[in-house]
Amino acid sequence: MSSIRSVFSVLGALACAGLACGGAAGTSPPPSAESQSAPASASTPWPVANEFGVRYCLYDPAAPEPAPALAAPARSPTPFPTSTPPSQIAAEPQDVARQIEVFNGVWNAVNDHYVDPGFNGRDWAAIGDRYQALIQEGLSDEAFYALLKEMINELGDQHSYFQSPAAIEEEARAVAGQLDFVGIGALLQNTTDGGAQVILVFPDGPAAEAGLLPHDTILNVDGGPVRHENGISRTRGPEGTTVNLTVRSPGEAPREMTVTRRRVTGGLPVDSCLVPGTRLGYVMLPTFLDETIDDQVREALKSMTADGSVDGLILDMRMNGGGLGSVAEATLGMFLGGPQGAYVTRESREELVVEVEDIGGSQTVPLVILVGGDSVSYGEIVSGILQLAGRATVVGQATLGNVEQLRRYDFLDGSRAWIASATFEPIGLPAGFWEDTGIIPEVFVSGTWDEFSEADDPGLAAAVEILLAR
Repeated sequence: MSSIRSVFSVLGALACAGLACGGAAGTSPPPSAESQSAPASASTPWPVANEFGVRYCLYDPAAPEPAPALAAPARSPTPFPTSTPPSQIAAEPQDVARQIEVFNGVWNAVNDHYVDPGFNGRDWAAIGDRYQALIQEGLSDEAFYALLKEMINELGDQHSYFQSPAAIEEEARAVAGQLDFVGIGALLQNTTDGGAQVILVFPDGPAAEAGLLPHDTILNVDGGPVRHENGISRTRGPEGTTVNLTVRSPGEAPREMTVTRRRVTGGLPVDSCLVPGTRLGYVMLPTFLDETIDDQVREALKSMTADGSVDGLILDMRMNGGGLGSVAEATLGMFLGGPQGAYVTRESREELVVEVEDIGGSQTVPLVILVGGDSVSYGEIVSGILQLAGRATVVGQATLGNVEQLRRYDFLDGSRAWIASATFEPIGLPAGFWEDTGIIPEVFVSGTWDEFSEADDPGLAAAVEILLAR
């Protein structure tokens, strides 16, 4: 299985790329999920558009233009992690030997298969010597796994990563759409000041019922940061207990909100809606990591077109941090097919041939794709392919240019490394081209996710204007 992950996807490939999904365990918790395509809770301000459960978008092109939203406080980039010396312990010789064996497996996987034989200008041999010396001094397994994460981070690609056995277990449930935890039911992306942006809320979940909406920012949880120092979200807790949130909606003053925790199970939901007064559809794709995502997109397209075709479709990739190639390619196949480029490694070349699937006219419907700085990996590749093929107009801000393909390497202790081993070669362009440029929109729109609501989303407004003008 190959995979492309985002700069944030550390817990695993989980789309939750660094996203704290209503509270999950581990350094990079996975997203929580409810049902696949259930209509929104009646307590949310989302009117239903048709008998098939599709809601109307909160953005209405006929509504008076709202006053400019107050800009959210400026955010500084997340600093690149720096190594901190681990706490040494008196380890048994056999434990040190086992750790050294795993270390050698990880180091060799990078040395032999990393996409850049120059290791991005890093001295990989010297890095290996330094980390091996630390391991030989004696480490707990927890400190050992943290150290291997830091070693992979030294490649500087913000893409490759290492997983402990516990992180793999959590990821497996998330990928299969079988998440099961107690929290508030919201997909969150951490901010550098200890808060978190709301990417989506789960239908009929506690957060939705309390009035939390996408684009809101949780400033603190019970008076403190969103996560504990160990990385676990503070929105987690015993079922039936309450958690107090300080929330800021775009352009509004902070407010207090109390949410009762409940069990959240299933796959990460895909949000979709019809733009009022039009036959335009909108689908928000938060990830390609969850194996239920492409099925949910199919169901969304079927529901939107059940009472007639749509005149245009907006695919929102702005917060899509990548995921599984199989899910991304299946989703891509709903909009075009055939040869679309290749993945190129040091030794080989694998052609990408996409299988066509038409759902309610999806192969010919005019497309607009929304992208930005949080669109990463397969979120970028899918957007770039549709743009390059002339199937979609891209709107938003340039993406990061992080389109290597990650390959999986498993080790005897149950741990795993995902190593950038291939780069994408678009049709007619050199391999790694998008790595250098990112995906460049035809129409630039400013603003970050937390600076606007769905009702005054400038990217959505630009996309609607483009599609209505066709």
